[in-house]
Amino acid sequence: MKPCIQCGEVSDQSRCPEHRKDTRDKRERGYDWRWDELSRRARRLQNFCGICGSTDDLQADHLPSAWERKAQGKVIRLADIQVVCGTCNRDLGSSRPGSPRATQAGGGQPTASRPVGKAQEALHTPGGIG
Repeated sequence: MKPCIQCGEVSDQSRCPEHRKDTRDKRERGYDWRWDELSRRARRLQNFCGICGSTDDLQADHLPSAWERKAQGKVIRLADIQVVCGTCNRDLGSSRPGSPRATQAGGGQPTASRPVGKAQEALHTPGGIG
């Protein structure tokens, strides 16, 4: 037995059951071809992280509004996701219902910092974001 590396609860593995990674593949977790297309489209339209401006390891991340729409049987839209790098995505945590990010004030949406260099130029607007 050893402590969970996230919360310290005693467990038979490095993480307690609550903090273990979901080992199901993406199809089993509900990511279908529609999500793949939406993710590709979002990353094509915005080729930089909306938080730090990185252009590496870009991912489409659900906002809490995406889970609300999905629960209502509606389609997830571009407005319900954001493009972020893998590091920022992991730092944000889960936006699934019941997660700390989903219950934060303001819907858990991050405060985007102003991208620099190529990322700011890619916005095609004077002065970048804001």
